[in-house]
Amino acid sequence: TAAYYLIPKKLQAAVRWEALNPGQMGNDGIHSITGGLNYYIHGDDIKLMANYIHTWSDFRQAHPQLGDDQFDEVIMRLQLMF
Repeated sequence: TAAYYLIPKKLQAAVRWEALNPGQMGNDGIHSITGGLNYYIHGDDIKLMANYIHTWSDFRQAHPQLGDDQFDEVIMRLQLMF
């Protein structure tokens, strides 16, 4: 994971790479890359987070009957801490 403030203490860009390979088979890995923005409305107490995630699966590519081997997600959430 890497992050950088585009606007100090207000707007942060982040990127993350994930890989899981259980090792049971040669083609059973799953990978994803995430890009996101965090907008700090009131520090960590109130912040809005948005992520775009692209995931691909070696296992599903080898077994197309299980569904798409690539998919995308957009996730937004609001964090309130009190």
